[in-house]
Parts: sequence; structure tokens; C-alpha cells
Amino acid sequence: MKNTEPEMPITDHLNELRTRVTWIFLFVMFTAAIAFAFNRQIISILLIPFPDGVEIVQIGVTEGLGVSMKVALVAGLFVAFPIIAFQTIMFVKPALEGNEKRYIYYSMPIIFILFLLGISFSFFLLLPFMMKFLPTFLGDLVTPQISVKSVVGTTLWLMFVMGFIFQIPVVMFVLAKIGILDPHKVAKQRKFAILLSVIAGAVITPTGDPINMLIWAGPIWILFEIGLVLARIASDK
Repeated sequence: MKNTEPEMPITDHLNELRTRVTWIFLFVMFTAAIAFAFNRQIISILLIPFPDGVEIVQIGVTEGLGVSMKVALVAGLFVAFPIIAFQTIMFVKPALEGNEKRYIYYSMPIIFILFLLGISFSFFLLLPFMMKFLPTFLGDLVTPQISVKSVVGTTLWLMFVMGFIFQIPVVMFVLAKIGILDPHKVAKQRKFAILLSVIAGAVITPTGDPINMLIWAGPIWILFEIGLVLARIASDK
């Protein structure tokens, strides 16, 4: 089924892009401003995975303000996710065919749920282990005093990375459904997928040590295998 919508001039595309980016920016700023009013409550939640007995300190004069603004912006992006997704879909909609539009629409709620699952998986399982292991790695040789900027920055980074990693199965399913991904060819390259999982784990972790690398590489590879199963289901005629 071919796309029957008339083509738009490039200037109209640019104007539409500017309009949608403006709406996204305004909504993110609005939600970030609300999140900034509750920055202490949000930061206290982000510190939960950190172990007791390790002192969290503010080193720089403006570090507290900087952390609060960063947390507010990230929280604003999270709350504005549905609006960002909607505006993005509406922009690319004219280039999609009927079946592609339907798959994109159906996948949006699943993407949001998987994003929440990824964040929860990181927050409740991976981060507590890492935060317990890393600050006390040298044992009694040092007294750990970790800056709040380091703790919050690492927590936000790893939570959101895992949220996006959890999109692997649905992305593979949609790509297979619209004929871009061939699961049979991908399955033959499984060894490269495992290698990429290990490389991704090394890049994602703040230290790159073998233990944390494998902690993150494992879920990536498992999600790839789940995506491969879904891709095979999607490609079956």
C-alpha cells in the first residue's frame, strides 16, 4: 500500500519541524520547571540505591544548583516523553505507509512501558549492586566521600541508558514487520551481537571493569535474543 498523501515542499517541512520542536521545547521547559520545585524529593529518591555508610558531599559552591537543574531537566524530559513521541510521529507520518503507521501507533505504548521497565530494572537491581561494590572497592585504604554530582549523574545515566536498551525487542519486531530486518540473517551473526553487547556494556559502565561490563552486557544480549524471537514471529507469513 503506497502513501497517497501529497508531497510537501521542503519549506513546509522545515516550518512544520520548527513548530513541533518549539512545542516540545515549551512543554519540556514547563515540566522541568515543575520538577525543579520538587528537586529535593527527586534527588532523595535517586540516592536510594546508594549504600549507607558512604558519605555523599557537595564539593563545589554551585554543585547543588547544577545537580538540581540537571535533575529537573531530565525529569521534565521523562514527563514530556508522550508529547515528544507524539510530535515526532506526527512529523514523520507523511513519509509512512498505511501498515507502517499502524505498527508505529501500536508500538508507542509498548515503548513507554519498556522504558519504565528498563529504568526500574536498573534502579532496583543493577544500580544497588554497583553502588555497593564501586565506592568501597579499596576497602579500608580510603574513606569514601562521593560528590552528589557524581552519584546523581551516574544514576541518571545508567537508568536512562537501560530504559533505551529495553527498546531492543520492540525495535527489532517493528523492523522485521516492515521488512527491513531479516531475523534469519541476523541469527547467523549472533556472535557479533554478543561482541557488540560486551562492547556496549564496557561503554555504558562508568568504570569499564570486567565485572560491571558483564553486568550490563548480559541484559543487552538477553534483550537481543528476545527481539530475535519477536522478529521471527513478525516475519512469518
